[in-house]
Amino acid sequence: MTKDQMTITEEMKGLLSDPKNRIELEDYVSKHVESFLRMTNVGNFPVQGVGVQKENFLDRMQKYEDATKDLQKILILLARWGDQEHLLLLKKIFIRLAESEKGSAGTNVWLHLEWYPTQILMYAAGISALSADKFEALKIILSTPVLILLSEKQDVPLIVAVTSNIFSELGDVFKWIPGQEKKYFPRSEHFFGILRSPLEESLFLGKGYEQLFDDFEVYAALVYSDLTGRDWAPIGRFGWKHSRAFGDSSFHKIIEEAKERKEEWLPLKVGMFKGSLSRFLEISNALEKQIRHLSWW
Repeated sequence: MTKDQMTITEEMKGLLSDPKNRIELEDYVSKHVESFLRMTNVGNFPVQGVGVQKENFLDRMQKYEDATKDLQKILILLARWGDQEHLLLLKKIFIRLAESEKGSAGTNVWLHLEWYPTQILMYAAGISALSADKFEALKIILSTPVLILLSEKQDVPLIVAVTSNIFSELGDVFKWIPGQEKKYFPRSEHFFGILRSPLEESLFLGKGYEQLFDDFEVYAALVYSDLTGRDWAPIGRFGWKHSRAFGDSSFHKIIEEAKERKEEWLPLKVGMFKGSLSRFLEISNALEKQIRHLSWW
């Protein structure tokens, strides 16, 4: 098989398997990141002069999703198989994605939707990291500081930057997605559907996929609350399942793991929640109250 015939997955596995390939790996990844940024720039996704209707919203979403496909494969393998040195590359990728040039003025929906592909890639990498208990990688995916423009340019954790744009600002527009019209968390349910295939293709997760997906959303919500100090967090499909005691609750499982393992719990050992079990339990209690107060009717 020639190099031109190799798939991204095959090339990544080869590059990751030998430490001597570090420079070639970084060049390979950088090439794909820059290609992704060219595909998703404002020239291809204008934020001015385009009205927001259901059809063009769904079309733009699909084009963003298509643009992420190659980079998804790279991030899935990097988060799952990367060693300590590769974590630095993972961090560089998400900083580059978050700090890339975005529209500064235009239609609000299009401006906030510019963060949509980054969120897809966070989910893909985060679920992959959890499949191997790579909590150092998960911490990078959620907590890496990125310089973005809010009221002024400032460093904020990546999960905060993405949540403030996608979750807080886009509201119910994701209910335009076919099949998600009556769902409580249409974006979350949509991600659950579109990420199953690429993650299964690379990691063979089988029935474990749903648990890992929900686990990632639980950690994203808890970390957001921890880093912002707010008694509010972005809740996904896990919230409805937890409140209705539907199957195994990822939220409950994670809390019980923390209580059982205490200071030996891996998220605390890598510095999440400031390494404090009491802090984690305080945050999780606040999140459970938020879930209980949501209206499901």
